[in-house]
Amino acid sequence: MKRVVGLTLLSVALAGCVSVLPQPVVPKGLYRLTGSTDAMLKGTIEPLAQSVTIFEPTGSDLLLGKSIVFEDDDGSLSLVAEAKWSDTLSRQLQSYMIDQLSKASGDGQSGFALSDNYGATTPFELQWEVRDMVIRKDVAIVSIRGLVSEFSSGEFRPVSAKVSQPYSGSVEADGVQALIEASREAINELSSQLTSAIALTVQD
Repeated sequence: MKRVVGLTLLSVALAGCVSVLPQPVVPKGLYRLTGSTDAMLKGTIEPLAQSVTIFEPTGSDLLLGKSIVFEDDDGSLSLVAEAKWSDTLSRQLQSYMIDQLSKASGDGQSGFALSDNYGATTPFELQWEVRDMVIRKDVAIVSIRGLVSEFSSGEFRPVSAKVSQPYSGSVEADGVQALIEASREAINELSSQLTSAIALTVQD
């Protein structure tokens, strides 16, 4: 009898513990950089002179996962609870850059941009790193840098981009949109530098 009562009390206690656990926050919006059309692509990129492998960018797991990060004036970081990326940001950045570089395909382009997942060997490759990808109280900041290297010679050229996109309104809506625009603009700038670096290396 005592054993039954003890088990009953234990069950009630455990049920009480479970009931007070915080409920997970469900984001109101999922966001992405890429789309099914070229409408989301920014700017004009020169055709690739040679094929290039685009690696998935490296950087902080916090910045490159599915969370969207807010940075306070004192440098402290927090997550934007009501908004998330639809896929990990590192994969989205890689896909967006490949889409961007592929726009000129068929228009005098002799090279192609490929994901490192294909395992193909190309004359050039891009290794890159996301240094910053945050929303602040009135501006979104994106900073990326990388190296374009030639496989045969080992020669490399640095590329980088830093974009500040101001916004007014809520962090969850306007701030996230500003971060998306800044990300696309930074990728556009990096893509332009990459095509120029490849063209210069080929000419040399």
